[in-house]
Amino acid sequence: MEQKRFKDEHGYKYDFAAVIRRGEQVAVHCPRCQGQAFISRSKKDCYYVVRCSHCYYTYQQPESYTFYARGVCNHCERYFNIEIHDDRTKLHKNTNINCPYCETLNQVPVHRVQSREWHTDVIQNGKDPIFQLQLYFLDYYRGKPVWALNRIHLNYLLSYISAELREKPTSGMMRTASHSIPKYIKDAKNRQAILKILQKLQHKPAAKRGASIHEHTNFLQP
Repeated sequence: MEQKRFKDEHGYKYDFAAVIRRGEQVAVHCPRCQGQAFISRSKKDCYYVVRCSHCYYTYQQPESYTFYARGVCNHCERYFNIEIHDDRTKLHKNTNINCPYCETLNQVPVHRVQSREWHTDVIQNGKDPIFQLQLYFLDYYRGKPVWALNRIHLNYLLSYISAELREKPTSGMMRTASHSIPKYIKDAKNRQAILKILQKLQHKPAAKRGASIHEHTNFLQP
């Protein structure tokens, strides 16, 4: 009998950032109704957004700004750009600040620059790295998490775990998409138990039919 073969995919395809970058969505539990919600990235300003297709809960990653005092020193005529940390100073149009080169006091404008808060892309404790919401496709094997970011990722895991022979891609980067799968999931002795969990996750209810998660854009506080 011919063994079931599986040809792996390249690199970091199922990392959180890679999934979002491709325009796919990450399935999580809605914090309001616990139904299936999705994390994506807003095309307008690139902030992360979570939307629920059941209760229409929508929440955008809060905007953040960095403030700078910029100008040319009246004395040494050198340009400087100093980050402002004092919250009261951030509210002013101008501020008095010492030149970092000659220490002359200058009055310069305060500039507000939109910034992006850095987040790890690693899934920890079965939660997404942006909003810390529990992944929708999540279960446990002997207390250890078994999860998928979305149905595409879930189908990949099912194909990988069920295969008896696994082949690496013939070209490209050395690492494959399976490099980040935990050892206890890959272990042959756990195969049947892990497959049972993945098949159970595969039968979880899909998003509510007839409701587009892109239609509702009124951002609500959590």
